[in-house]
Amino acid sequence: MFLFKKIFKAVFYIIIAMSFFTLVDFGSLSLKTIIPKSETRIKVNEGVGAGVIRNLKDATEENQVDFQGDNQEIIDLVNKAREEAGLGKVKENEQLKLSAMEKAQHMKDNDYFDHVSPQGLQPWYFAQKQDYNYKAFGENLAEGYFSAISVHEGWMNSPGHRDNILSENFKEIGVAILEFQQDGSVSPEASRGGQKSYLIVQHFGSQLTPQDLITEIICDKDSKENCEDAEDEEERVEDLIKEQKKIIEKAKDNGIGKKDLKRLEENLDDLKDAEDELEDYLEECEEFLAKCDAFK
Repeated sequence: MFLFKKIFKAVFYIIIAMSFFTLVDFGSLSLKTIIPKSETRIKVNEGVGAGVIRNLKDATEENQVDFQGDNQEIIDLVNKAREEAGLGKVKENEQLKLSAMEKAQHMKDNDYFDHVSPQGLQPWYFAQKQDYNYKAFGENLAEGYFSAISVHEGWMNSPGHRDNILSENFKEIGVAILEFQQDGSVSPEASRGGQKSYLIVQHFGSQLTPQDLITEIICDKDSKENCEDAEDEEERVEDLIKEQKKIIEKAKDNGIGKKDLKRLEENLDDLKDAEDELEDYLEECEEFLAKCDAFK
């Protein structure tokens, strides 16, 4: 009876060990999350906080003159200045173009002219809203200019705005030109006494690249717990193998029949197979856990 209890115990542990392997699928345990490196996203260019420029002369003397030039001319002037400074050109970016227009419209609708809105919205808020994942960002604002050349000269004569135009950190640009009435009305016809003017916005930026990103691998915490359980299970199986060998030796000493001895030896083989599988599994565990940065 004692001998059969030992055999039953060994078989019971085989079932536990074998069923354990069905609990974990290494192919489905990791989740990759892309996050910016803390040192990658540089401080937003100081030109953002360098104030704004307003041209009162144009606003009074050229009240009803339409803006001379367009977005592309402003960009061309920027690139000409950059080329003269030995810098690469900036390319027009649709997202920055939309963010610049939205910033201009927001200033018009909320009656302010500043880098930070009365609600506390920072300049880069509008770029992020357009899913522009910036590495560096800058903003130039102007009001009261009626031509591309005059607003460009105004910015170039302002140190902070000039720094944005000639910054090595920027690769892309978006420009917006928005007509408005200085008394807050929408169109010239809507106000007899209001003066037509223009809000001009430049948004500069460069986007995060794959080289600026890191991959954090987050693994299921159950995977770690299962691997730890496997280590305990391996120790149990090792003890069972030792115990089973002793049982076989005793059985031989007691003259057990060949048929029963064969069953005991088969049971020992099953335990050894379970041990081999556990060893393979733990090797996978080690490789897998080494790739995990965090567990959730």
